[in-house]
Amino acid sequence: MSEKNFYAVYGKGGSGKSFVISNLSNATARLGKRVLQIGCDPKHDSTVILFNGVNPPTLLEYWAELNEHSDEVEPTPRVEDIIFKGKGVYALEIGGPEVAIGCGGRGISLGFEVLEKMGLYKWDFDYVFLDFLGDVVCGGFGVPISKSIAKSIILVAGNDHQSLYVANNICSAVASFARLGGKSRILGMIINKDDGSGYAEQFCDTVGIKVLAKIPNNPEVAKLNALFQLVSDIPPYDKLFQDLVQRLPEETGVLPKPMDFEAFSKIYRDIPQVHLERVTAEEMFQR
Repeated sequence: MSEKNFYAVYGKGGSGKSFVISNLSNATARLGKRVLQIGCDPKHDSTVILFNGVNPPTLLEYWAELNEHSDEVEPTPRVEDIIFKGKGVYALEIGGPEVAIGCGGRGISLGFEVLEKMGLYKWDFDYVFLDFLGDVVCGGFGVPISKSIAKSIILVAGNDHQSLYVANNICSAVASFARLGGKSRILGMIINKDDGSGYAEQFCDTVGIKVLAKIPNNPEVAKLNALFQLVSDIPPYDKLFQDLVQRLPEETGVLPKPMDFEAFSKIYRDIPQVHLERVTAEEMFQR
């Protein structure tokens, strides 16, 4: 399997990233392509919509159980225990620790180490979509960028400040690792829940990346998502996602020009001149 087949999709939690990637995966399968979707979030809910709201067992859950009961020094999971098929898509959730217990980023790094031993880079797929949480700065969530696992990075964001802030951070990560020899590049952004305000398009224009697609802000789509139903098999979204899938191999990734905080903030408002008043140590101990 060529490394060109790997696409890492990043977005802020709640931006609709998993919804977008699941529909993208389904559209790929509907075109007769073999596609693997890997959920890389400790919440392990990337693929849930492919199974009508059911969470499949995770790689790390099974790996922990295997280590507890196996006599092998480094037991390796079997494919049939961690990969499932739904809506024509091969799906895998890496998983992670319970809330406040362990490190989610380390779990993701470990997950990829295990998958590599299982033959991840030799598996026969036309597309591999990696669903990554973008608003966590821990190094584990940057594995596709730091190790150049995915040469193509896709951003998912809306027109809101927070999701674009996360997109800018991912652009910064790509630019930083590129200076160290990293090969990952930004393919473009899918604007989700587009309300027509134009902030996301302005952001893309400023950092020098392409808008790959715009998904309108539609309450009916949000309702279907809440019911764990795909939209990639109903008009007009079927054509939107299939067109995007077919264009992906032809798109060329770019090195973005991330903005500093002040420049980014100017997308939404003019920054006022503020004088910062310093405090003294004495103030901290007496009224």
